[in-house]
Amino acid sequence: MAQMFEPSLSAHVILDHLLAVLDIGVTHFTVCDIRNGWGMSFDSCKTASLHYCLEGIGILAVRGIPPIHLEPHSFVLLPPGVAYRLESVSSKPVRLKHHGRVCGVSSQESVPTLIAGEGQQGIATACGELRVGLVDGSDLFTSLGEPLVVHFGGTNGLRDQFVMLLAESARPRVGSRVLTEALLKQCLVLALRHWLERDPSPLPWLVAMADTRLSRALHAIFEQPAVAYTVDSLALIAGMSRSAFASAFRRAFGQSPMSLVKLVRLRRASELLITTAIPVAEIAKRVGFSSRSNFSLAFSQIHGMDPSRFRRTFSVIGESSGFKKSK
Repeated sequence: MAQMFEPSLSAHVILDHLLAVLDIGVTHFTVCDIRNGWGMSFDSCKTASLHYCLEGIGILAVRGIPPIHLEPHSFVLLPPGVAYRLESVSSKPVRLKHHGRVCGVSSQESVPTLIAGEGQQGIATACGELRVGLVDGSDLFTSLGEPLVVHFGGTNGLRDQFVMLLAESARPRVGSRVLTEALLKQCLVLALRHWLERDPSPLPWLVAMADTRLSRALHAIFEQPAVAYTVDSLALIAGMSRSAFASAFRRAFGQSPMSLVKLVRLRRASELLITTAIPVAEIAKRVGFSSRSNFSLAFSQIHGMDPSRFRRTFSVIGESSGFKKSK
């Protein structure tokens, strides 16, 4: 039976753990350079869209809600399926330029860029389409009921992170996908922390992390993934009935508790494969799989390759370390 304990982790730290196991992918990442008196309109897309104001003042307009004010270091995450427009602040009527998707023109000298108008600078934003999901679950931002808006204070906000994101988009190199994912996770952690302090209600999984019952189960999964959990044992940790716990968990995360357990185990396994020379069979045991074959099958389904190939491809353990890599 799983150990019964009170969580020592705050909701913020649990959020870090959750984001660490998310699959984050970027479809497009672009600078929108909108000159004074101009604007850009975009069609809706199937994924969430992220917008970060690099410089200037403007608005992000979505039908049905008041315009969102943009200034340097404003961060806006829009739900999937939302059409929108970006405009610079101007005393004269704004002329709109339409773009179906966020996909700028790229060259070796500059980041992908969309330009509207000419003349004086208006507003420049870093914009991207991204998917954020868990194993067997839908995009976690599908349930976002309204735009998530955070205005970062200070002198730099998240500018450095977005400059690096844009640079990786302009010139992809070895490791660009991993670096892009890490940078996006960092930005999301910081934005969601700010949001959680104000109002977690737009996202069910943020509400779940503020629920002490569900947070106890999440804490157990993240801190002790190798424990032989069942839905019943996790419900016991949460202090809920099995049916109530399973239903609340699925509402929050779009999947069963055991799917998250498997994902956390596989994330931990990938870390051990990359950073240690521990034999694959031993890693399988350490992260909670009953056999190497079951572990290899589950790992291949997520990563598209078996654990041994994954280790050969991504391991940071060199021959000079004195260890012999496990096959």
